[in-house]
Amino acid sequence: MFQINDKLKTSLLVLLVVSYVIYENKPSFIFKSDGSFKEFGVNPDQTPFPFFMVVSIVAFTTYYGLLLNEGKYI
Repeated sequence: MFQINDKLKTSLLVLLVVSYVIYENKPSFIFKSDGSFKEFGVNPDQTPFPFFMVVSIVAFTTYYGLLLNEGKYI
């Protein structure tokens, strides 16, 4: 069965906070000037770092960092 431990709870909390902060600040490398999301791509009006990818990397990195901090390397 799937267990939700403290590391996972912390990672989910960080994910929610980072998602909210990014969405509220609307950085130009993720959002268009009208506030909508840019499409994934490498053209000037697109972004290589879409919102879902940025928050996913933050969440995985946070969880892995918490595992490393505990001493579990796998």
